Amino acid sequence: MDRDGRYAVTASEDKTARVWDVASGSPLSVFRPPSGPGNDGKLYAVAMAPDGAVFATAGWSSSNDVYLVRRSDGQIIHRITGLPDVVTHLSFSRDGRMLVAGLWGRQGVRVFQGTDSWGSARELQGGSDFSDEVNASVWSPDDKTIVVSSADGFVRAYEATPKGLKLLSRSTLAGMGVPFGLAFSPDGQTVAVGTSDQESVVLLDAKTLKVRKVLSPPAMGSIARSLSVVAWSTDGKSVYAAGSWANDKGRFAILVWPDTGQSEPTVIPVARNTITALHATRDGSLLYATADPAWGILAANGQSQLTIGSSLLDFRNQRSRFRLAADGSALAFQDARPGNTGDAFDTRQLAWVKAVKDWQAPRTSAGKTMVDNWFERQQPSINGKGLGLDANEWSLAASVSRDGNRIAIATNFQIRLYDRNGHALWKTAAPATPWQVNTSDDGRWVVAAFSDGTLRWYRQQDGSEQLVFFPQADGRRWVMWVPGGYFAASPGGENLVGWQVDRGSAQAADFYPVSRFRTEYYRPELIREVIGKGSTDAALAALPAGAAAPPGGQAIRERLPPTVRIVSPDTSNWAVGGNIKLQVAVRAPADAPPTILRARINGQPVALPALSALRSSRSDANESIYEVPFSLSGLDAQILLFAENKHGVSPEATLTLKKPPVTAKEAVAASNNIGMPAAASAPATGSVDLRPALYILAIGISKYQDPSIQLEFAAKDSTDLSNFFRTQEGGLYRKVSVRLLTDHSAKRDDVLDGLEWIRRELTARDVGMVFIAGHGVNDADGTYYFLPQDVNVKALKRTGVIFSEIRNTLVSLPGKAMFFIDTCHAGNVLGTGARSLRLDTTAVINELSSADNGVIVFAAATGRQYAQESPDWGNGAFTKAILEGLRGKADYNKSGRITHKMLDLYVSERVKSLTEGAQSPVTIVPSGVPDFPLVLGQR
Repeated sequence: MDRDGRYAVTASEDKTARVWDVASGSPLSVFRPPSGPGNDGKLYAVAMAPDGAVFATAGWSSSNDVYLVRRSDGQIIHRITGLPDVVTHLSFSRDGRMLVAGLWGRQGVRVFQGTDSWGSARELQGGSDFSDEVNASVWSPDDKTIVVSSADGFVRAYEATPKGLKLLSRSTLAGMGVPFGLAFSPDGQTVAVGTSDQESVVLLDAKTLKVRKVLSPPAMGSIARSLSVVAWSTDGKSVYAAGSWANDKGRFAILVWPDTGQSEPTVIPVARNTITALHATRDGSLLYATADPAWGILAANGQSQLTIGSSLLDFRNQRSRFRLAADGSALAFQDARPGNTGDAFDTRQLAWVKAVKDWQAPRTSAGKTMVDNWFERQQPSINGKGLGLDANEWSLAASVSRDGNRIAIATNFQIRLYDRNGHALWKTAAPATPWQVNTSDDGRWVVAAFSDGTLRWYRQQDGSEQLVFFPQADGRRWVMWVPGGYFAASPGGENLVGWQVDRGSAQAADFYPVSRFRTEYYRPELIREVIGKGSTDAALAALPAGAAAPPGGQAIRERLPPTVRIVSPDTSNWAVGGNIKLQVAVRAPADAPPTILRARINGQPVALPALSALRSSRSDANESIYEVPFSLSGLDAQILLFAENKHGVSPEATLTLKKPPVTAKEAVAASNNIGMPAAASAPATGSVDLRPALYILAIGISKYQDPSIQLEFAAKDSTDLSNFFRTQEGGLYRKVSVRLLTDHSAKRDDVLDGLEWIRRELTARDVGMVFIAGHGVNDADGTYYFLPQDVNVKALKRTGVIFSEIRNTLVSLPGKAMFFIDTCHAGNVLGTGARSLRLDTTAVINELSSADNGVIVFAAATGRQYAQESPDWGNGAFTKAILEGLRGKADYNKSGRITHKMLDLYVSERVKSLTEGAQSPVTIVPSGVPDFPLVLGQR
């Protein structure tokens, strides 16, 4: 943290360091170091300068670099390079002028003195008398002393001098464990030491390093585990410790000793995995980080104040549940998922499904083959023959094939395959720690589940990786890809992974989500075929010509969109209100310069001057800094900026500005209006009505000209929704304007005229909704078409409404834009000889709801699910749930208003209930779009 407790920075083995707003837990910036395969780029250490302007981070790199990174935008401002080993720990002095780096092996500690801004640094005298790696370091409150712990068993105290470090004393913990975490008491008299191998905390005299007291946990832990990290409350009254110590329910806990250890400790369970760091704050709260991965804050009273949990699934302890279909095409990996839409995933359907009973969990024996000593052991064996793993390699999971001829072993370093005689057939590097491994009964696949949240399919014949699946813990989002980059994704899943492009050893890497390459790489039809065909190449060859053509041989580097970052202002020193100017850096390839700069404020588009009209200066050969003017109200504002070139749109740069604190006079005025939403109150006589207008284009087609594709309730759905919103005029909305197109009034020209109408009518302070119910299809190229009433499916390009018409309308709306899509109905839409047509609205949903397009999308179904309708409901399930929610059932907290997030929650659960899980609606809200009310009701 910084000194004032505004920012936290976390570092991870996922090769990122992330800066967070402590008050809200919101992510502010991401640093990506230059990285390579395997461990290269993993970050093991991080420290923030006291003023919060800079942080240092390091870990595993080819030159053992320490990166000094600007906190506001994640850019490297200085690199300390050429250290003799991997960096294990970093700590800034309290005045921010010195940085200590602890090293792996026997290299000890290095000390650096930086300039005021850390744009440069010089090395001072460090400490080298070590026989094992450094675990931690901590500065005394007066910056005169630094204490270092090491795996060699010693705690060392150094005097900080202008020339560097001078050893004062060293001592062991006298048999009480290997020292690890360190914390100085606020008065500088005592050092708390955590141990990596025992469940005790040792308090040392800061001057002599002699033991003053040993703090022991209560006897309630399930097993003896370590208390490796420690902290001291800023008032000096409490000592905190944590690590792998868990209570009898298996929850990893923080122990708090009040009165400097004079009383029994309080146990606060907070995590499902090892607690890796503690940091006490000035206001008495406590930050913690865990290997879940997660981080959080405990208030001074021990209550949880903030928890930023992991989006990853945890595959540990899932062996009996890690079951695989015989052909490897589907797998189950846990008992139940959030949302209750299935506990397994089918790669052929690209959908969650219910697991089949005869799917096989990993075997430890089959035929005459048995694998032994395989769980957390260094010497696994097959039929009694040891396998001889590498140094420091541990077996973690194993699976014997159905016929007993092949045995897969997953270790902390590799996935290995052996024959029944223990002969190694192949091995491949593990991208993360593998928790589970299984083999398909057809003998073609080895599938492993990893700590990075991925599941990966390896071809059994040669160990080549062919498919990767990355599901999220929310039970909704997922992405699946092949090594070449082709992918399929759920709605909202396209930003979970991307391409990292390094820019040299002294520059932060760029990151481009796969959404930026959707046109070339989104190939769900290819992904569906990989497991069945046995490889990506075979799946490509099996598809119709042109259905999944390679992207023209152009490498990602040759077709990059721009990058954009906000140089200033910084949220820490900016007061909102009136006109502001941002310094914005835009970088693009030399052959693809930026053509336009776009912005959204709180999700709504803002007109900006042309790049040629902006004042600019050159930063380097490919980067320019522009001065961009904005006019803001006094409200909170989240600004999203995008640059565009011939290759596409950049990832967004984000700046959040908070409104100034409320004055006493404003607070009194606000108190006079408690309980009445401002937008709901009618304007006083003669005043300007500032309430928004609502414009709705509702299209529903049940009676098509083609008699083979009739529906029952699509027209009624659009009519019922329109009639409901008409009742909202005079409340939340000053005016409600509806253009309703049903059946014979919903021909192609009518639909296009309707899109032009809503684009023409909407203003920046209004809300626009487009609702379409009927049929939709994708052609052989994946392009989506909405089918108007007079469509001829055999002449789709001429008679259908192409998605780009809908997209162009929605993204150009100057106000808040919402899209309701219910076109996934069953029926003989394709007709004879039209098998190249299919139905999948995922790409439509993801494109509209991307941050640069800013459209809130409510979709009736996901993937290839069918949207259901029934006479029992009188509507389609989707519309029925929407109407119920808007009429009050989505008002869970009885506030008298229903927001789009509240409606999403209600519709999601209600539709699954109505359809018994057969239909799963989805709502995607672009980043930067705040929650806002859709309707007001009775309270």
